[in-house]
Amino acid sequence: MIGKRAALILMACGTLMAASTAHAQMKATTLEQAELAGLSPDKRAEVEKRASQPGQTVSEVLTTMLLNGIKNKHKASSIVALDFGRGIAVVDLQGGGMTAVKFDTTTLAIK
Repeated sequence: MIGKRAALILMACGTLMAASTAHAQMKATTLEQAELAGLSPDKRAEVEKRASQPGQTVSEVLTTMLLNGIKNKHKASSIVALDFGRGIAVVDLQGGGMTAVKFDTTTLAIK
């Protein structure tokens, strides 16, 4: 049977490990922090929630959300270039060629 002191130390270590793991999963780069800062509060919360899942980054979540929105208006297969500050994404069209698509940088709505 382990002593009370050892049990307390093990519990503290477990708590610290869990906290550091959760923090590491949502470690946004400086660029990602800037992109998040420009979003509306609702959209930022949505992006942060999705990015907190294992294996997701803020950039990946933003790209996926934009591509899903773009697909509603254009038959695009992927985003090949993204200028988030200007609200422009260049997409590869399914039928061939590319096109520039404008979006609102605060809501990610496609214009």
